This record gives sequence, structure tokens and C-alpha cells, in this order.
Amino acid sequence: MKKSFLLVILMISSFISSAQDDLIFAFNSTTSGRNVAFGYSKTINGTNEIGAMLRVNINKLAHPDDQNNVYFKRLYATEFIHFFGIETFYHKSFLNNWKCIKPFAFYDLQFTYSTTRNRDFLPYTYDSNGDVLYKEYIDFFGPFFWMENNIGIGFKAKLTKSFYLVQKAGVGITLIFGEDKRLPQTTFQRFQWEFGYLLSVGIIYRLKE
Repeated sequence: MKKSFLLVILMISSFISSAQDDLIFAFNSTTSGRNVAFGYSKTINGTNEIGAMLRVNINKLAHPDDQNNVYFKRLYATEFIHFFGIETFYHKSFLNNWKCIKPFAFYDLQFTYSTTRNRDFLPYTYDSNGDVLYKEYIDFFGPFFWMENNIGIGFKAKLTKSFYLVQKAGVGITLIFGEDKRLPQTTFQRFQWEFGYLLSVGIIYRLKE
């Protein structure tokens, strides 16, 4: 029993001694919208990295499309709590013999709780020539719980002794939980989903090599 306990302690110690500690600041473009995130990650044995970050949502009035989407790129914080979320990730590096650039595969999971802002133009009346006139409508729906799941590939590039550039791109599914009775599709279904993506660029400061 004592030998097994000592073996476990030695294994944990070896993991810790071979770990790298990083501080990360990143800009993310996701299915829901845009955000910045900052936090901490640990790389164990050179190939496995896990991290946790605080996410801060960025409001944007303009929409990237005119398709009357309810959720895609429509996240818009209307209360203080809506600005914040959590990002966690796992990176598995490969081609580890490369010196300056370290590619990796990743799984990224982001949580947040926020409303949406929806801007629509709908037929309103006709002018004297018989042409249709449209009226702008602004609606806020929710709040909803957003769970954004993405997989993909990325890389780290060494800039200086302690600073690294990190970029990643992936695709996935965003799960949206909650209801707003003004939306027919969520009156009886408190769950929706969207195909989406993640584009991320950030700076890493290495605390421990």
C-alpha cells in the first residue's frame, strides 16, 4: 500500500516538474459573437495542455448578415452578468520535433449567459408610387445559456523568450438553452442549436518553462 502511494506521488511530481505554466490573452470570434478571454493554462509532458479562462463578451450593433437569424452572431449583453462567461480548452500537440512552431489539435468549450439583439426590416406600408416601405424593428430576446463546442487545429509560434503567438480555427455546434415566449420555436422547446465556428488569436506569456 505504501509503495503504491509513493508511486502515485512520484508520478504526480514528475508531471508537475515537466509542466509549463502560461498566462493567455485571446480574441475570439464564435457563433454567438465576439469576446476576449484571459486566463491560465498548464502543459504537461510537452504534449497535453489544459486551460481555463474568463470570457468577456463584446457587444456589436451591426449584424454580419440580413437573414433574420435569431441566435447566430446576435449575442448582446443587456445586464452586467451577461458580459461574462467561461472558456476551457484542451490542446494535444503534434509534430513536436518542430522548434519554432508547435501545431496542435484542440477542443474548446465556452459558456455564457446573455440576451440577443435582433434587428429586422419588415414591410410596413406603400409609398405614393406603390413601392413597399420597410420599418426597422429592434428586439431583445432571452437571456439564454450558450454552450459553444468547437474542435479544430491551431499553432503556437515563439516570439521572444517568454512570449508566444497562438492561433486556432475550428468548427462545432452551439447549444442554446432557455425560452422566450415571443419566439414560437422556443415556446415549447427550451433548446436550440446552431452550426458554428471558432476563430481565435492570442498572446501567451510563459511563467514557467
